[in-house]
Amino acid sequence: VSTQSTGALPREVLKWLQSLDLSISVKNPKWDFSNGYLVAEILSWYHPKEIKIHCFNNGTSIQSKLLNWNLLETFFKNKNYAIDKDVMEGTIHCKSAAAEVLVEQLYTTLTNRPTYRLLPRNHIFNDLSYQSKLPLHARATASTAIKNNLANTELETGPDTNHLMNKTQHIISLHQQHRQNQRLQDPDRFGIKSNLGEIRQKGKRDSNPKNRTGTCNSNQENVQFAEIKVKQSGRDLPPNAMEEIKGKINNDMFGTYQPTVKVGESNGFSAVAQYSR
Repeated sequence: VSTQSTGALPREVLKWLQSLDLSISVKNPKWDFSNGYLVAEILSWYHPKEIKIHCFNNGTSIQSKLLNWNLLETFFKNKNYAIDKDVMEGTIHCKSAAAEVLVEQLYTTLTNRPTYRLLPRNHIFNDLSYQSKLPLHARATASTAIKNNLANTELETGPDTNHLMNKTQHIISLHQQHRQNQRLQDPDRFGIKSNLGEIRQKGKRDSNPKNRTGTCNSNQENVQFAEIKVKQSGRDLPPNAMEEIKGKINNDMFGTYQPTVKVGESNGFSAVAQYSR
């Protein structure tokens, strides 16, 4: 067994595999345990009368894999071995970390020795843990996530189209959730702006009217607002202007007088108001 290439397995499991003197050297568990032949060889050491190694085919085709795993699944059910079906399916389709979990479950079942990092039930074998280690620009898109997490053998052995569509939708949902977490972790990269509710919470003022002095407090700077008073000069009529106008109108016998009053002057121009009878 190559310990350098199987570093994902615990040390006690690696020692156990070395003690079995298997016919095939375990270099990559994901590929070496995929067809089930090594699993049958391990079981033959503990159940030589029930597991006949010549009944298993050491081939790489999907037909050979399904034949071997059907025999192994029947044996696990007869012995009541706690080998999860989703772990077996993940191993068949070479899912990430599925073979390692399978070997750990075999070790625990056959030796009655627990491993310190045996994963819990309801496994989800995908590459999200690997994607999270990559920089943001190198992470997979939705189409790449489907390609990485849906093997060709699953397309060949799927029971129907609806089953494959559900798997695809589940992969897309996980990918979208992963992208939403990225946007929350780094909002500046994705140009996310705060909504009105968030802006209101950040810039919420004190409800006490005494503190409303026209000062806008911000996290970055303080802005002072000064009240501007506009004086409209020249708009008020002189106090005796109306009396003079009334007197001239009363003395106008022919009705040709058009009274006007100067109300302001700016930049050399005068503004007048004309009185209409």
